[in-house]
Amino acid sequence: MKSRVIVSAVIEKGNLLLFGKKPEGIGPYPNTLHLIGGGVNLDDESLTDAIQREIQEEAGIKVQLLEPLSFDEDYAPDKRGEMTHYIFLVYRAKYISGSAQASDDLEKLVWVEKDKLSEVQLNKPSKKLFKKINYL
Repeated sequence: MKSRVIVSAVIEKGNLLLFGKKPEGIGPYPNTLHLIGGGVNLDDESLTDAIQREIQEEAGIKVQLLEPLSFDEDYAPDKRGEMTHYIFLVYRAKYISGSAQASDDLEKLVWVEKDKLSEVQLNKPSKKLFKKINYL
């Protein structure tokens, strides 16, 4: 089984949080909202460089990283269906500037009010995280 280190961010803009949605049926965690982030090139970049790169690639915005927030792991099929051990390193970030537009492998971006998180379809690791930090 392969493993992947994933960096992602809880990006806050006032009372809003930014999420991405992959195209229909594409994994891991198909048909759910995801935190913005992605894989780390462990041989070439630091974790903070990786999260800044991923946010720029996926959303085209600038953020200020505030703090490491959480780490977790899960097992799920990747986009090709191969079972993968995911190691999640999550940061808290504050939106600074830019017009959030989906690019890279996302179909769309959505800002969700913190008090509406229970009304949207979050992926399993995000649900677990938001329960842990009392957003759900």
